[in-house]
Amino acid sequence: MKLQEFLKNKVILLFIIFIIVYIIFFFSFKQHSDIWWDSASYIGAGKYIFSYGEEGVFEPQKSILLPIILGVLWKLNFNVILVGKIFIFLISLLSLVFLYLFSKELFNEKTAFLATLILSFNVLFFIFIFRLYTEMLSICFILGSIFFMLKSTKNKSYNYLFLSSLFAFLAFLSKYQNIILFGILNIYLIYETYKSKKVSSIILFNIFSFIIFLPFLHINYLVYGNPFYLVEQSKSYFKENLGTLYNLKAFPGIPRVLFKTTDLIYFKTILFLFNVLIPFIFYGLYLIIKEKNYFKEKIFLIIFPTLIFFFFLEIFYLKQDRYILLIFPFLSMLASYGISNSENKKAFLVVGIYIFFSLLGVAVFFSNFSETQYANFFINPPINISCEKVATSDPRVAISEKVKKIVFPYEVFDETWSPKRKGSQILSQNPNCIFYFSCYEKRDEHIKRLNEINYSLEYSKDTGRCLYAIFISFKIK
Repeated sequence: MKLQEFLKNKVILLFIIFIIVYIIFFFSFKQHSDIWWDSASYIGAGKYIFSYGEEGVFEPQKSILLPIILGVLWKLNFNVILVGKIFIFLISLLSLVFLYLFSKELFNEKTAFLATLILSFNVLFFIFIFRLYTEMLSICFILGSIFFMLKSTKNKSYNYLFLSSLFAFLAFLSKYQNIILFGILNIYLIYETYKSKKVSSIILFNIFSFIIFLPFLHINYLVYGNPFYLVEQSKSYFKENLGTLYNLKAFPGIPRVLFKTTDLIYFKTILFLFNVLIPFIFYGLYLIIKEKNYFKEKIFLIIFPTLIFFFFLEIFYLKQDRYILLIFPFLSMLASYGISNSENKKAFLVVGIYIFFSLLGVAVFFSNFSETQYANFFINPPINISCEKVATSDPRVAISEKVKKIVFPYEVFDETWSPKRKGSQILSQNPNCIFYFSCYEKRDEHIKRLNEINYSLEYSKDTGRCLYAIFISFKIK
């Protein structure tokens, strides 16, 4: 294929433009060094796994796949943050490829192109391409699994059915809550079984899924004596720290990217980020309901996943705007289907308006929201110290080369916290150093309490709103 013919391919041109825009944002807003809370937690978990518990920290609520990937990068002495972000970018590109292929298989090439374009430059999607979070992994493997499921039923291929099982399993490893994808796929297969009067597909899919799950269950059993240990620990952690796993009200203690309040957060996120495309989402939905050809496939593979994921996320007590990213590919397909079937030719201009304001929104966000300076306190401590074990309220300490073992006394977030009270993790863990961070008014009292249990204040910086401090145990002074 000649270069001129190559560039005439709209999809290829879209990906080239997308990569260029990504690179511009990556370097213009110094995203190669900006590291957020959970990103560091995944890195710390990776270090913990590949050091056999000698370094880093492992939080049981974290799903295992991303820590393993980042742990491998750390073990190979790569720059984990930089190479990890490149990996997430490649996974994001693959998710867009799956979206295009899936949309093309289910609709047509024009709808597929528009759906890929809409998702590519969605504000929240674009922001999290730069983050070492599980969202891009989840989107990629969910789309891949559903795409291969559609291919398997259309081509009567068991190879595609196996790939669907494999990608659903990878989605589960990316985030344990994605286990509901197996339910979604089985619902679709029940319909296919009813339509074809053959049960082979649904039986084989579940056999494949069971076989693929076996190594995970076996490793859990060998290491912990319980095949479901990691999943149960994740669930127990949420129950202990959030009080309940499911509630229409949201846990208030977690900061959100776009909205400070949690009421109707997912409705607000969708309305805010799809803005001018909202009418076309409803129009696309109307067209699907009205159609006869492929009506069932579109219902089971677009509308059902959207509703099921949304309902699950809405009743889950821990709500963050990034979680709703799971349904953005499906909303993009609905919007693109509505636009491509609109009689008003100016409808395509709406996509241009949407992309313009999306990129503007991302630029404004990156200009006003950087945690690099804040994170540097934990990653590169301002004083020359070496701590074998550190207690901290921020996982970014796990990235520091001056620190090995990490413990997280989340109780520090409690305004009434006292290191002397019964069950105090600081007393039980007995760390060498404490990297303290608090925005509570009673932080001066916390300092006094730490002095009382033989920790001396070596460094402190009060920004007016928050206090950063480093304490060292008298035992190592």
